Amino acid sequence: MSAAMTRSSFESEASRLRPVLLHIAASIVGNSDDAADVVQETLLKMWFLRHRLADYNSFDAPARVIVRNLSINFVRRRAIGPIATDKLPEKAECERDESLSDEITAALCALPDTEQAVLRMKHLEGFETEEIAALIHSTPGAVRTALSRARQRIRDMYNPSK
Repeated sequence: MSAAMTRSSFESEASRLRPVLLHIAASIVGNSDDAADVVQETLLKMWFLRHRLADYNSFDAPARVIVRNLSINFVRRRAIGPIATDKLPEKAECERDESLSDEITAALCALPDTEQAVLRMKHLEGFETEEIAALIHSTPGAVRTALSRARQRIRDMYNPSK
């Protein structure tokens, strides 16, 4: 099994590649704000794949594939409108954590990928909001917004009457 990429090497690679990812995303989604959101999600996915990145010849290849796929998915979602999330099956890719109860794991798995990732980084990995923002080359405000949305979704799961 390959060694996990260190935080500093991840930050360096992400910083170097971010402009390229923004260009790819913007060319597909059509505007820089949406492209920044797609790149943020891409870097979050890359962070959670960091233990497998040594298996690739470069950091760039999986990042380019992920940003392209997320951008295409973004355009498709925008074209067909909102999807009723209660009709979707549970995410199969959600990581099970032995230290969490099944109920908490199920709640985490029901969150959108970005919200799930920032919530895991904040509360399970112990990162500060500013650290998460630096890792994914986003703003602390965007991270706080994602955390707030994730927490609200979990509250709504357990108290749907409000």
